[in-house]
Amino acid sequence: MDRGARAALQREMCRLADGDRAAFEPVFAALWPVLRAFAARALPVPAEAEDAAQCALIKVFSRAAEFDASREALPWALGIAAYECRTLRKARSRRREELRVPPEPADERTSEDAAIERDLVAAAAEVMRGLSVLDQETLLAAGRGDRESSSTFRKRLERALARFRKQWRARHGAD
Repeated sequence: MDRGARAALQREMCRLADGDRAAFEPVFAALWPVLRAFAARALPVPAEAEDAAQCALIKVFSRAAEFDASREALPWALGIAAYECRTLRKARSRRREELRVPPEPADERTSEDAAIERDLVAAAAEVMRGLSVLDQETLLAAGRGDRESSSTFRKRLERALARFRKQWRARHGAD
């Protein structure tokens, strides 16, 4: 912003501070591009820079009555913009800390792991076939999460699991 534009901004800002609403448009026209460019340099995310510039401009207009005419308007407005940029950076860093989620472990299953899983599923299916139909239905219902809260279901489940373990030990020798 050259000296003439800064002097014009100073005059218009003084008028706005005195309550002249006609000065709103020229102040906006002078400050908006400057504040947007300042915020874009201070914040790497374009949406955040736009937000910071908008917040700064709103504060400039809401605090226009507090403007000290003996001081220059541009540094005053840029100071408000710098504060808004710092506030957004701090908020972003806090969000990262609060929302820090441990990364998902990489799926490093080998073909050997897949083969072991297939063998275990086949062995469990073989043991299940050796159980009664009622025990099979009870275990499948519990596995699907269709658990009843009745004590009868819990007792049936307990007995079905005991019979499953007994069959497993008889066929495979361990839990």
